[in-house]
Amino acid sequence: ASLVMAVTRSLFRNIAAHTAEPNQMVIGINESLSDNNETNMFVTLFVGVLDLTTGCLDYSNAGHDMPLLLVDDEVVVLACDPNIPAGVMSDWTYTRQQIQLKKGTAIFLYTDGLNEAEDINHQQFEMERVIETAKTSSSRPQELISAMNAAVRQFVGDAEQSDDLTMFAIKFM
Repeated sequence: ASLVMAVTRSLFRNIAAHTAEPNQMVIGINESLSDNNETNMFVTLFVGVLDLTTGCLDYSNAGHDMPLLLVDDEVVVLACDPNIPAGVMSDWTYTRQQIQLKKGTAIFLYTDGLNEAEDINHQQFEMERVIETAKTSSSRPQELISAMNAAVRQFVGDAEQSDDLTMFAIKFM
C-alpha cells in the first residue's frame, strides 16, 4: 500500500505540472495505476484546484469520502459524482465538477479512518458524528482538526487504531 501511495504521489506531481484540470489529473493517475495491476491495488483520491482570486473550486473525486464545507455556521457535504477509485479500471472517464465558494468557507477532507474509526465494541464513529463535530467546531482549520481529533479519540477510547487517519482543512479567505 505504501508503494502505491508513493507511486500515486509521483504521478500526481508529474501530471499536475502539465494540466490544471482535476479530472485529467485523476484520469492520468488511473491509467498509470490500472496498467498491469495484477495485485488489484487502488487508491481513492480527491483532487481540487481552488482559484484563490475567485473562489472557484474545480474538483474530481475518485472514490474518496466526500469533503465537508463549513460556511455561514452550516456544514454541507460537498456533492461528488460516484467515480471509482483510481487503479480499478482503465479508460474510466472521471468527471470534473465545480463549485463557487464564498469567502470564509472551510473545506475539510479526511480519510475513511475517521468515519470508520472503531471503539472496543467495533462500533464506528460514522458520518453523523463527523458532521456533528464539525457543526460544533470552529471553521478555523487547525481548530477544526483538533476538535475532530479529540472527538474521535474520545469515541475510540482504548481500542486499537484500525485504519490510518488523515485530515486536511483549508479556509478560503
